[in-house]
Amino acid sequence: RAPVIHSRTRNADGITLVVKNPLERFFGRSENGTITDLLQRQAEIGAACAETLHKSAGGALPDIVAFEREGDMTEARVHEILDSAFILRFDKSDVTNLASTLDNTLDGMRHVATHIDTYKPYLAHLRPEANELFETIETMSATVLQLTKLLKERRLELARVKEYTRVLSKSEAAADAILHKAEKALVSDKKITAEPLAFIAHDNLFRMLEDVTDTANHCGTLILSIARKEA
Repeated sequence: RAPVIHSRTRNADGITLVVKNPLERFFGRSENGTITDLLQRQAEIGAACAETLHKSAGGALPDIVAFEREGDMTEARVHEILDSAFILRFDKSDVTNLASTLDNTLDGMRHVATHIDTYKPYLAHLRPEANELFETIETMSATVLQLTKLLKERRLELARVKEYTRVLSKSEAAADAILHKAEKALVSDKKITAEPLAFIAHDNLFRMLEDVTDTANHCGTLILSIARKEA
């Protein structure tokens, strides 16, 4: 939280009074701590959702929907604070973009689970590349959570943020390679290519999973931008 500066003054009776930061007197209490708590909570929900997505191979739709709804409510709370707060450590636009992008990772995971549920007859047996992407999403979501925890520190350490964002970037590049490998294998699978709906189901799943990794990587990019502004 932003430091609270106190000043001393005397009233008409000569009694010394302790007065809080003049900015807080006029504009209200700083919401920096609440904002960072909520951003971390969004990332925690994302990490838990990614773990469930991986363990269930996308089959736990009700649980994933519940995570996504909790994420929506958390994001909405962030926007409520932004609409009324005056004293903020980070730019409102930076917080808005990060909160929205964290929520987009949950939206993407829900889309994956909904897709698997819709095309269940054709996705009864997922290809191994899908599991690799599930694992990548879980790993990247855990890294995003670690990054959001850094936002609570008095000052963002640019070197540490860069370290985490490099990890995210490498994971996202690996996801691109997995997608390429998956599509090549899919095209050469005569059994799947003989069934148009089966091909569409697997191909779209791979692309949706890779999109989630892109979004997780973007979360890191946004936090890096915030850290650079403080450097």
